[in-house]
Order: sequence, then C-alpha cells, then structure tokens
Amino acid sequence: YSLRYVYYIGDGDSETYSGVVGSKPYGENFQINKKECIGHVQKRMSTRLRDLVKKTVEEKEIKGKTIRKRTLSGNGKLTAKLIDKLTVYYGLAIRRNCDSVQKVKDAIWATYFHYNST
Repeated sequence: YSLRYVYYIGDGDSETYSGVVGSKPYGENFQINKKECIGHVQKRMSTRLRDLVKKTVEEKEIKGKTIRKRTLSGNGKLTAKLIDKLTVYYGLAIRRNCDSVQKVKDAIWATYFHYNST
C-alpha cells in the first residue's frame, strides 16, 4: 500500500521521537514531523507553574529563626485554582488557534493580561 507515517504525535518523550527519526524507517530523504499532544502540553504547563510556586521562596530571619515563605502562593496570587484556570485557557488558546503561531501567542497573552488585571 506504500503507506507512510508523516506525523508522530508525541507526549513529550523526546527519546521515543529521536529513536523513530534516527531509525530512518523510510530512508534518508523522508522527514517525520512531530506533533505534540495538547493535553500533555497543558499538563507540563500546570506542572511548571506548580513547581515555580514551590521554588519561589523568600527567607526572613525573625528572632534568630529563618522562616521560608512562598512568595507566589496565597490570596490574590498564583493559587492552585488559578493555575487550573490558566492551564485550561492555555490549552484552549492552542486548540482554537492551531493554524497560526502568532494567534496562539496572542490568545495566551490575552489570558495572562486578563487575569493579571483582575
């Protein structure tokens, strides 16, 4: 049938994609393009934001004791609920504008500015 896979739909595992491309299943002159699963992209965004909240701390010394306080978490800041909302809108921005990288960027920035202003 001469069927060839043109796209590889990935979940973020670069080793698998590298292995497929490196094996050159269709010869030297055939390129397999990688497409990322939007669900996995959303999940990575959520994980990165949660990690950022955990890692961004401020140390203060009070009465001889060092106290570590998370500076991004708390009321009016980057809460778990807000991360969930941002992640959903991030995925929607990609899904609704997949025909243009610029449109995706614009939609993501619009979400950022909307939540930053409220």
